[in-house]
Amino acid sequence: MPISMKDWLGTFELSRPLGITMLMHPLIFFFAFSFIFLYHTRHEISIYQRKFHKRRIFLYIHIATGATEAFRYRLNEMLHGPSDTLPDSLGVLSCFIWGLTSLELVKTLRRGDPRTTRPPYQAGAILRPVVCLASYVFGIPALHRLSISALDSFIYARLAIFFFAYTPYIRSYSSGTIYAISIPLAAALSIHESQVPGASIIYVLTVSYITRLNEWVTHESRCLRSSKEVSSSVSPYWKSTVLMLINLGFVELEELRIVTRAKELENIVVDEYVPNKSMDLVG
Repeated sequence: MPISMKDWLGTFELSRPLGITMLMHPLIFFFAFSFIFLYHTRHEISIYQRKFHKRRIFLYIHIATGATEAFRYRLNEMLHGPSDTLPDSLGVLSCFIWGLTSLELVKTLRRGDPRTTRPPYQAGAILRPVVCLASYVFGIPALHRLSISALDSFIYARLAIFFFAYTPYIRSYSSGTIYAISIPLAAALSIHESQVPGASIIYVLTVSYITRLNEWVTHESRCLRSSKEVSSSVSPYWKSTVLMLINLGFVELEELRIVTRAKELENIVVDEYVPNKSMDLVG
């Protein structure tokens, strides 16, 4: 049954200042997300299209699923007020597709410092679908709020990049360094916004362990390539595990370029956030 204007406004009668705040939050989101999304798309989508020229479908699906999830949640929040909403089966499926496309796109990411910039993206690609599924299965609305809040890192990251780039705060640093700082900072802030206790700490720890995982897979891959004796003595299941992790992108870019010969790592991308040394390292 559609909610009447009287009932909708009645949800804010108990505390008018609190009600106005609850109403303004989704409105601010719609305005900020739309403005930043349009600006970001206009100025950077051409770079992404050249970089992912063979994987544009992953880029478009990633954008569509993330934006749809965020707008559905905020629209429900604006129409019905803050409520204990849970994801539906379509939302869970959308979140998993978002995570898979995120892993595919971040696999060859060269922006910032790839050793420290890629793990925050990889952690989000893993944790968001897990959190969304847990919310669906166990009926925990706070986890759904956490999953959606994590998407706000897109907004916070662009605001942080703008702030650091156009204020004297760290003006002497390169655009790549600013990008490397802004991404994990924005992710931790957006997760903290969900007000789920310990969520930010779990995220930071996951980023740390994924960083070590990338280093470990890189070491194992190099060992297997460098010595036929070592390679022949290793269990096929171990090799399959290392290969699976490489295919998912949990390996440093230098090794990924050698093992997969990915075209995205061979092509030069004109991007202010890609440091020159990155070209030397990965193509």
